[in-house]
Amino acid sequence: MIEARTVWNAYGYTRVSKDDGSKDVSNSIKNQKDLILDFAEGNPDVNIVDVVSDDGATGANFDRTAFKDMINHIESGAVNCVVVKDFSRLGRDHIETGRYIERYFADKNVRFISINDNYDSLRADMSDSSNSLIVPFKNIISEAFLEDISTKTKSHLAVKRKNGEFVCNYAVYGYAKATDKKLVIDDFASEIVKAIFEHKILGYNEQQIAHMLNAKGTLSPAEYKKANGEAYNTPFAIKDKSQWTPNAIRRILTNRVYIGHLEQGKRTKVSYRLKRSFYQPREAWSIHEDKHDAIISKSDFELVQELMTKDTRISIEMGKLHLFSGLIYCGACNQAMSVKVVTKKSGKRYVNYVCATHKRFGTCRNNNISGKKIEEYILLFIRKHVDGLLSADETVDGIGLGELKSRKKLTYERMIEKSLDSIKEYNAFIVKSYVHFLEGVITQKEHDMFRDDFYRQIDDAEKQITHMRHEIERLGDNVASRELIEQFKAFGNITALDRRIVVGTIRSIIVHSNRDIEINLRYGIGFDLLQPSDIHDVTLGKAVV
Repeated sequence: MIEARTVWNAYGYTRVSKDDGSKDVSNSIKNQKDLILDFAEGNPDVNIVDVVSDDGATGANFDRTAFKDMINHIESGAVNCVVVKDFSRLGRDHIETGRYIERYFADKNVRFISINDNYDSLRADMSDSSNSLIVPFKNIISEAFLEDISTKTKSHLAVKRKNGEFVCNYAVYGYAKATDKKLVIDDFASEIVKAIFEHKILGYNEQQIAHMLNAKGTLSPAEYKKANGEAYNTPFAIKDKSQWTPNAIRRILTNRVYIGHLEQGKRTKVSYRLKRSFYQPREAWSIHEDKHDAIISKSDFELVQELMTKDTRISIEMGKLHLFSGLIYCGACNQAMSVKVVTKKSGKRYVNYVCATHKRFGTCRNNNISGKKIEEYILLFIRKHVDGLLSADETVDGIGLGELKSRKKLTYERMIEKSLDSIKEYNAFIVKSYVHFLEGVITQKEHDMFRDDFYRQIDDAEKQITHMRHEIERLGDNVASRELIEQFKAFGNITALDRRIVVGTIRSIIVHSNRDIEINLRYGIGFDLLQPSDIHDVTLGKAVV
C-alpha cells in the first residue's frame, strides 16, 4: 500500500509512437498533456512539477530519453508521483509495464495514476481480485495492440520493397531521398564516395582512406546527416561524434546501391520486443537493379570487389603502392611475389619482384624478376592489344562477344583449378610441417609460423575461387562485357603505366620458371602474342593470354 502524503510532487509522462502519432489525435502529445494538467486542477493534492514527453518512441521497451529522466528524478527523491493518460502511454510490454506499476513504484513509494483507466495506486487494493486482474489484463491488451501494429507494418513495408519502393528512413550516404521516395544523387557526398572508390583502386586500404578523410575534416556519414538537420541514428555508432572508420569505408565499398541497385530488407528483428536487429541471408533481401542513377560504374565496382580480396600494402619508402602489388604471382608455387627494393652505392634504386616462398624458405626455384623490365613489357603488351581491339571492333558484337565470354570463362575456370591445386598443396605443406616438428627438424614456433602462413594462403585461395565463380555467373551481362572492353580501349595512347591502368586492364601476372609471362587480361580475349623480338631490349619470354 502506498504511504499517503498531503501533496504529491508529480511528473506527467506522455508518449506517442511513430505508428499512432500522426493518425490518432487523441493520443497526441498536446492532448495527453492537457488531460494531465486538467486532472491536476481537479486534484489539489497532485502538484505537477513537469510534463515530459517521448515523441516518436515505441512502447515495446523502456529505452526512452524522457522516461529515463523521470526515473532519475524518482531515484533522487524529487518526484514521488507519476501521472499518465492510460497504461499504454507508460508502455506496451505487459511484463515490464506491470513490473513498474506493481513493484517499482510501490517499492519507491511513488503514487501512480492512469487517468483514463481510472486507476490510482494510492487507493487501489491489489488484494481485491478485480484490481489484481484488471491491471495486467489491460496491459496484455495494450501489448497485443502493439504486436498487431508491428505485424501490419512489416507486411506493408514488405509489399513496398517488393514493388521496388525505397522505404528506409534515411538515404544511404551519397544519396538523398526525393519526395517520391526514390534515391537521388547528393552532389557533395557522391564526390566523397567516388574518391573512396578511386583511392581503393589506387591501392590504399580502408584504414588509410579513413585516416585521410578524418585528417581533411570530412564529416562521416552520421555527422553529415546530422549537419543536414536529420535526426539520424545508426547501430554502428560507438562514439558521441563519429568519425570515418575502416568498417564504414568497407560498407561503402561493398554496397551495390552505388551502381544503381536497390537492396533492402538486409536486417530484421526477431521480435518487436527486441531493439537489436540481425542480418538476413542475401536470398531473403529485396533486390531491384538499376532503380536509380549510379555513382560508380559497374566495372569499377566489380574491380574494387576483387581488389578487396588481395593482399596489398603501401610502400613505406615511396608512400604509394607498387605498380603490380597484389597482381603478380610465381608460376611455380602460386605464391604472390613481393617487392624488393635495392639501392646501389650510386644511390640508384632498383625494384625487383621476388617469389615469396623463395624469399622466406628458399625452396622455390623461381627467384626474381626486374620491375623495370616487366613494366616495359606490359606497357607494350597492353598497347598491342588495345591496337588489336581498335582495328577489330566487330569482336565485341555478335559472335565476337560470344567468343569473348567463352574465353573469359575458360580463364576463370583455369584460375579456379589452379587455386584448388594450391589448396591441396598448402594442406600437404601443413601436414609435412607437423611431421617435421614431431621429428625435431623444426621448432614449435617455426611450425606455428608455417601453419598459420599456409592457412592464410588457403583462405586467400578460397576467396579467389568464390570471386571467380561469381565472375562466371556475371558472364551473361552483355552491357558489363561491352563496358569493360570500351574502358580497355581508352588506354590506346598510353606512354607510361600507372596503378589505375594496371588494375583496370590486368587481372593477374604469372611469372613462370622458364621466364614466360602469363598475363590474364580483364576482358579475356587474345590477339597475336608478343614474341621476344617485339620487346626489343626487354629480355623476357612470351606472354600467354
